[in-house]
Amino acid sequence: ISCNGFTLSDQRGLQAVGVGIFPNLCQVNHDCWPNCTVIFNNGNHEAVRSMFHTQMRIELRALSKISPGDELTVSYVDFLNVSEERRKQLKKQYYFDCACEHCKKQIKDDLMLAVKEGESKPSAEMVKDVIQFSKDTLEKINKARMEGLYHEVVKLCRECLKKQEPVLGDTNIYLLRILSIASEVLSYLQMFEEAADYAKRMVDGYLKIYHPNNAQLGMAMMRAGVTHWHAGLIEAGHGLICKAYAILLITHGPSHPITKDLEVMRVQTEMELRMFQQNEFMYYKMREAALKNQIQVMPEPNNETSPSLFHKKE
Repeated sequence: ISCNGFTLSDQRGLQAVGVGIFPNLCQVNHDCWPNCTVIFNNGNHEAVRSMFHTQMRIELRALSKISPGDELTVSYVDFLNVSEERRKQLKKQYYFDCACEHCKKQIKDDLMLAVKEGESKPSAEMVKDVIQFSKDTLEKINKARMEGLYHEVVKLCRECLKKQEPVLGDTNIYLLRILSIASEVLSYLQMFEEAADYAKRMVDGYLKIYHPNNAQLGMAMMRAGVTHWHAGLIEAGHGLICKAYAILLITHGPSHPITKDLEVMRVQTEMELRMFQQNEFMYYKMREAALKNQIQVMPEPNNETSPSLFHKKE
């Protein structure tokens, strides 16, 4: 179960609910830069007669064109870690030494450990201190999140970013982790403009690190797009949602509930964008009236990927 289990998620693929054993998929080997992904598709139980109705199943989906004779591979771990850490994780849980090209050549490690360039390049000692500070802060953040102290989480994130920004590069994984948490928790606290800024920086970093058709990248883009929509940044929000939809069509497929949710968002933001381009003043007046009539609270943040449906700003 530990070595061959696949995570089973809820209907929208947002929360882990269990583990399943699938003997055929257990034969698929690992690669840190795979050509396939595994997605659990719960099907559409609410619309049995819909043309999109699917039975519950686990799917092996290609991420790009695969030539005849090429081995099908998936990644057992999230790529967003340096090769040494990924290899340790794989050895601990799956009992093998990863020999994939990205680990052997340490591809993208330089991006994940990037520091500020230029005349005022930080010293090695300064970088070491900031990374240790980041690790300590992430532990404090996890504790505060467990206790539901979200304003404390925001405070910790801001303090950490203040120390990181003069030292760490835009793709440094410690910076990206703080940006991800900050954007998620600020969205929950309905501080959408600040959340949108952090979400944009997070996605810009992810784009330089992840495979262009990575499910985690698609989900992060979707989250960033919804955050921009909440902030009233309709052009950026629609652009991010369209990019996320293009990725999830590949990673999750058109019948997956989360892809269909995203299609609804894409259509809605496209309509709003047209309205915005025709009459910016009227768009904001109508938006303000709609938000007053439909007030909802953002979902409580947790360690899983956030739900991505629209929620109205208070």
